[in-house]
Amino acid sequence: LPLLFQQDYESGVGLQGMTPFPKEMALGAANSPELAYKYGKSVALECRSLGINWVLHPVADLNMNPLNPIVNTRSVSDNPEKAVCLLSEQIKGLQDNSVAATIKHFPGDGIEELDQHLVMGINTLECDEWDRTYGKVYQELIDAGIESIMAGHIALPAYSRKLRPGIKDQEICPATLAPELLQDLLRGKMGFNGLIVSDATHMVGMTSAMPRRLQVPMAIAAGCDMFLFFNDPEEDFQFMMDGYCSGI
Repeated sequence: LPLLFQQDYESGVGLQGMTPFPKEMALGAANSPELAYKYGKSVALECRSLGINWVLHPVADLNMNPLNPIVNTRSVSDNPEKAVCLLSEQIKGLQDNSVAATIKHFPGDGIEELDQHLVMGINTLECDEWDRTYGKVYQELIDAGIESIMAGHIALPAYSRKLRPGIKDQEICPATLAPELLQDLLRGKMGFNGLIVSDATHMVGMTSAMPRRLQVPMAIAAGCDMFLFFNDPEEDFQFMMDGYCSGI
């Protein structure tokens, strides 16, 4: 198998001589499945010219709150059907051209006005409403063959309580540390069998949940296949080994 070289090129390859693109909101305004496919294909071809074969996009969040600081212009729509239509074509353009795509930030940003760089995000939807909106987008893109999903530092309390009856409020964690969201919901109920990557692990939305010596191994134990960004490689690798030796 070839080495994986990964980048985040949401708005195109950000290098001189490559094609810059507007954010997803512009693609949503154009509302053209054909253009969405060409968008993905163009990014994929330029990625491959650099040796990149895996990208951490597109954003699959819904822009339900225009004051959200993370996805207000990075989201393609507030409408699940429109999001699925455009994102599936963009993903197809990427993956048809040998670049694995990633959708983010599971279980979904765009509801509140919190920034996971500073605090844990909270998706406040009840289970049935989440199923009709964010769940619909993720499920249909999973069924269409998305190869990677990024877990966000975003809690989904309604589903955590449903899947872990008796869970206390202080025990509700962001998806990156929540086995009930990654294993029971995403792997089990939704049938995702691709790669789960964490969002950047130095963000306060994750670091505030527990000390890093626990956070590092527990992200893997919760269901992340890949841990995004070491703070200190030697220290973090030791945290992972300690977690392995202690049974986490």
